[in-house]
Amino acid sequence: MALVTLKQLVDDAFQNGYAVGAFNVANMEIIQGALKAAEENRSPLILAVAEAHLGLLDLDVYAPIIIREAERASVPVAVHLDHGQTFGTFVKALRCGFTSVMFDGSTLPFEENVAKTKEIVRLASAVGVSVEAELGHVTGGEGDPSQGVADPTLFTDPEKAQRFVRETGIDALAVAIGNVHGIYRGKPELDIPRLARIRELTGVPLVLHGGSGLSDDDFRRAIANGIAKVNVYTDISQAAMAKIRTAHGLPPNADFSRFMAEVVETIKEAVAEKMRIFGSVGKAK
Repeated sequence: MALVTLKQLVDDAFQNGYAVGAFNVANMEIIQGALKAAEENRSPLILAVAEAHLGLLDLDVYAPIIIREAERASVPVAVHLDHGQTFGTFVKALRCGFTSVMFDGSTLPFEENVAKTKEIVRLASAVGVSVEAELGHVTGGEGDPSQGVADPTLFTDPEKAQRFVRETGIDALAVAIGNVHGIYRGKPELDIPRLARIRELTGVPLVLHGGSGLSDDDFRRAIANGIAKVNVYTDISQAAMAKIRTAHGLPPNADFSRFMAEVVETIKEAVAEKMRIFGSVGKAK
């Protein structure tokens, strides 16, 4: 069985200077492509389902598929609830067998974020599930096609991060350092000194949301300064859509199954490229 917790993956990444990619799997093709990339590159993998996507997915139906695929994999895989906000969704994810959850209280006042995060940590730790939380706020929406820009007033405060981690007992902390969900407007600039200070004060694996649009050098500098998990969705979905758009030139008798297999291969290649950048190739244990 290859199903593991988020803590198992990010602790090793944090200690050894690489990051594990977390890929939002909104359909079966992304699951297949991501798993192919992980197995061919011997990379650990995080398969994530965002609460924002649950309007399109029935978790009771979809979760057993993801978990079964993770269990069958020859590399370690965590199944993660991304940007969870409602208590009922956490309960359902835990009952479905997720090995990791993220509570996103980033828009709440600090004390309320601490209190609610602690509640989720108590709930999840009772069944051996890892918890990620966010301090500061990464702007943009999950799957939002509009362009976004980082707001420095919402960046993670290192001293508050130290207190947040100490009081909540979380396993990983998502930070806001110039990253944006979805598509960037202009050129992103990561505040690496801020990130280094957060790492110094918290000592826990850090998470970069809004991984799409960053340069390879951006990723490498972030990973060198404590990022152990990188969330990616936009780059992968855009690669799949580019492949789908080419279908307009296909003849009327084009085979659907063959076309979808090509989409899976395209997703696999896009995921594999991220794994190479993150340094997780060959790290499966």
